[in-house]
Amino acid sequence: MQITATEWLSFAVAVIGLLFGWLSRWGRLPKTAREWLKKIGEDRILSAIEQAQEFKDLTAAEKRAKVVEALQRTIEQELGLTVPTSILNLLVEFVYQKIKR
Repeated sequence: MQITATEWLSFAVAVIGLLFGWLSRWGRLPKTAREWLKKIGEDRILSAIEQAQEFKDLTAAEKRAKVVEALQRTIEQELGLTVPTSILNLLVEFVYQKIKR
C-alpha cells in the first residue's frame, strides 16, 4: 500500500486547516460567558476593576475577589440578575487581560 503525494498534500492541508480553526478560537470566551458579558456590559466590569486598583494594600487575588463581589451586588441591584461567581471570575480576567494588552 503506497501513499501518493496528492494524498500527503491533502492530509497536510486538512491538518493546517484544523490548526488555523483551533487558533482562531484561542482567546475567545465560551458562548455562555459571551452572553453574560453582553448582558452585563464590559464597561461595568472595567469600572469595577478600576475601582479595585485603589486598594493598594490588597493582593491581586484579593482585588479580584472584591471586584467579583462588587459586580455581583451591582448586577443584582441594577439588572436583577444573579451571575455565577465562576462566570464573573472568567469575565473579570478576560476584561483585565484586554486592558493589559
